[in-house]
Amino acid sequence: MDRRLFGLFGLGLTVLIFIFLFQPQGEDSQTKGQVDSNPDKINWIWNDVSKGIQTAGEEDKLVLIDFWAGWCGWCIKMDKEVLNDSDVIGFVSEHFVPVKIDSDLPENRRLLAAYRIYGTPAFVILDKNGRFLGKGVGYMQKDAFLSFLGAYADNKT
Repeated sequence: MDRRLFGLFGLGLTVLIFIFLFQPQGEDSQTKGQVDSNPDKINWIWNDVSKGIQTAGEEDKLVLIDFWAGWCGWCIKMDKEVLNDSDVIGFVSEHFVPVKIDSDLPENRRLLAAYRIYGTPAFVILDKNGRFLGKGVGYMQKDAFLSFLGAYADNKT
């Protein structure tokens, strides 16, 4: 009997640890179309690619879509170390309309399928008319990320 009780205790403890480790740790999921407005951060349009494309057309910019998940350690690292860097913020603000897509929301499943997103973080670049230009997948250090973005910003159609 003691072994069963010990086993149940261990199982319960394992479940609690699992739940704790996989709690969302990044930014909270935002309402569709909501725009961040902090000048020291990237002003993401949340979960609304259509609004991003419309804004890109009005501002003659490209669209940068960031597919992320709150439980994704690499997404959190990318947000903290790269997407909060002043050089990256400035470059994105100058050349892109940034859209952040929560990969866990059911309403975003079509976008994941359309752009063949199988892991996060993933970044999709669209022209101002919504045409797909390219994709980058996985964590990128600052210089690599700026190089990735620059390749599209320099050849904007």
